Amino acid sequence: MLPDAPNPTLTRELAYTSITRARHWLTLVETGRGQLMDAAQRRVMRVSGLGS
Repeated sequence: MLPDAPNPTLTRELAYTSITRARHWLTLVETGRGQLMDAAQRRVMRVSGLGS
């Protein structure tokens, strides 16, 4: 179930992982209109201590 309000932790990567981990079937419930589309457009900015 997707949240009904925008959630910054719901990102493209998290949605992809959730959908592709489904083994046999998937039911996606979108309580707020456009939440999956918003997640697909939200990208993660990764920051690490490793530099070049």
